[in-house]
Amino acid sequence: MTYPHRSLLLISSGLAFFALQDLAFAQTTTTNTEQKSTSTQTDDDSAPSEQIVVKGSRNSIVAKTSSAATKTSTPLIYTPESVSVVTAAQMQMQNAQTMAQALRYSSGISAEQRGANSRYDLIDVRGFDAGQYLDGLLLFKGQYYATQQVDPYLLQEIDVVKGPSSVVYGQSSPGGIIALTSKFANGSRYRSVSLEGGNNNYARGTFDLGDKFKGLDNLSWRIVATGFRQDSSRDWYTKSERYAIQPSLYWEPTDDITMTVYGRYQADPSDTSYQMFPAYGSVLSSPFHFPSDFYSGDKNFEKYKRTQASVGYKFTYQINPEWQFISMARYTNVGSTYNQVYGTGGPYTNSSAGYYPGSRYLYRAANGSKEHFDTVTIEEQLHGQIHTGPVAHDLLLGVSWQNIRDNYNYGWAESVPLDLYHPNYSAPITIPSPYLGAGISTNQEGIFLQDNMSYKRLHVQLGFRNDWSSISTRNHYASASNFTQSDQGFTFRSGILYNLPYNISPYFSYAQSFQPLNQVNQANQEPYKPTRGEQYEFGVKYQPEHFNGFFTAAVYNLEQTNVLTSDPQNANFSIQAGRIRSRGLELEAHTSPIAGLNLIAAYTHQNVKYMTGDYAGQRPTQIPANIFSFWADYTIQSGTFQNLGGAFGVRYNGNTNGDYATFLRTQAYTLFDMQAHYKFDDSIPTLKGLDAQLTAQNLTNKRYFTACYSQSFGCAIGQGRTVIGKLSYTW
Repeated sequence: MTYPHRSLLLISSGLAFFALQDLAFAQTTTTNTEQKSTSTQTDDDSAPSEQIVVKGSRNSIVAKTSSAATKTSTPLIYTPESVSVVTAAQMQMQNAQTMAQALRYSSGISAEQRGANSRYDLIDVRGFDAGQYLDGLLLFKGQYYATQQVDPYLLQEIDVVKGPSSVVYGQSSPGGIIALTSKFANGSRYRSVSLEGGNNNYARGTFDLGDKFKGLDNLSWRIVATGFRQDSSRDWYTKSERYAIQPSLYWEPTDDITMTVYGRYQADPSDTSYQMFPAYGSVLSSPFHFPSDFYSGDKNFEKYKRTQASVGYKFTYQINPEWQFISMARYTNVGSTYNQVYGTGGPYTNSSAGYYPGSRYLYRAANGSKEHFDTVTIEEQLHGQIHTGPVAHDLLLGVSWQNIRDNYNYGWAESVPLDLYHPNYSAPITIPSPYLGAGISTNQEGIFLQDNMSYKRLHVQLGFRNDWSSISTRNHYASASNFTQSDQGFTFRSGILYNLPYNISPYFSYAQSFQPLNQVNQANQEPYKPTRGEQYEFGVKYQPEHFNGFFTAAVYNLEQTNVLTSDPQNANFSIQAGRIRSRGLELEAHTSPIAGLNLIAAYTHQNVKYMTGDYAGQRPTQIPANIFSFWADYTIQSGTFQNLGGAFGVRYNGNTNGDYATFLRTQAYTLFDMQAHYKFDDSIPTLKGLDAQLTAQNLTNKRYFTACYSQSFGCAIGQGRTVIGKLSYTW
């Protein structure tokens, strides 16, 4: 399908750019460059403190600014939205190995639904699946198993914007989005390497190197790389492997122009089993008890391979002190191959399904999938500051376009049952012939306008966006199911915040979401309808003046229609379940009250339930009602044991629903983490720059289940105890 709007959008953005450039050179007066801050500084006693707008250091766990919510560098204390920031310092402090681990200590987030398996980042925010954006551009999810994932070592920061963000990010979930920021060259020097080892034969190596080119002060480079391998903590037959590299160049030919060019390649040659445990014998009582290292697959048939490659750029031009033009684009290629045998439900021709008490056999299914997609994403922005009388306006105009071409084939069939008392993990299993598959072409584009206004202590946010989307599917196995669908949606958001004395900021906001799903219902090969959502939120933020800290509290009411959720009758497929409502309370604190002490605490209560349909009144599967976490880290500042430190963490997750027909439910669980670390800088001068760290997660090796998808399909077992030692050297 062609868009009548596309040419208009691109032409209008180009005209706006050149018109403003001419206007800039024609101006005889300019506003003082200090007014580039999102707040207006005056001599009035009621004006906010200058201290608030100073950008916080990312060497701290306490973030003071974030560009994720507004796509402009806005102090969090002035942002009328809930935003959780995981800085590089926090990721390094906790030695986060996955995205889920990095987000464990943030409010409003359910991050480890699939338990011990980490091949995908299955993360819910406020009860809804959260989309991910890397360096401002969407990370696309394939129809089946070709889903993008970024290793946390390649990231500088993770921001979670809670609530609908469609106005600035386009077609996205109402629960929120996860904004990832990469480690790119920026003119600074980087010299860091590390080696890690742990139980389950875990081994990882990393390096982060960068500098200016000799004799070229305006051109710098950076290469970030990591690789690891690890046996499964829950079975004896599968392992994870990964290799990733991220080179980048940063060029600053003039004071007004910067250009970043980057590439990224990440390969996962293998991964641990994606299996589920049968409900009977794990969560439900049964004569047969499935041990924690139970394996339902087949070591010769099991296969998972994924490759991800991308190249991109970001160009900025400072037209004048008030106006800036930004252009960014990325091309991505992703492919995956996936074969697995797993215990599952029927119906089967022999009238047996899954595992039931008294049986010695686990009935299994085999599936095979191959998928490949390419995406091209482009966004252009015009960012500027103007004044209308005493009111300061921080304006952002943007246009975006994305093209996705996805091709997949999927097959599923009954397989050889597993004798639980004498398991054979080398049975003759054939890859099922594909019976589902299609070539899907998707185009998405949008135009948005945002105005962040400030008058003394009052801050008002307004935003508007219109999106267009089309999806065209060519079915490989049922030509009658070919279809084309077009959608468009308008979204709006607004917020008001008042910065009281002592840096206390109450706020209220309203926002809408629009999300074409770009997927088909596998039961009938027809496209899903776009989802729409809206949210009301009230919150309070507090940024102390006399010590380093940031505290937030928020309550919200969020509703979404046409929501996509796991089909309780077949967890391989999804259904649109009408309307879901999420109401909740979130509390979060990041603080370093004294030298050497870092504290993080988060609490979430979320009342999520279906409002219509067969499951009206029920909480969706995999969503806990209560989540709590606390982390404390202290480093001795002087004396014999100077630079020796330790940390303790506790994580609580409430129970989750599984099968509505039988009221299957996982139990709540509490896990403990511990850490010890030491910097050699002062004790052994020749080892300056060397750091040692020992981290233990799930210290008591607790057996727990993170979620159940259905009684027959099964439950996901959590990660067992992991102990990792790390040596890092920076020079």
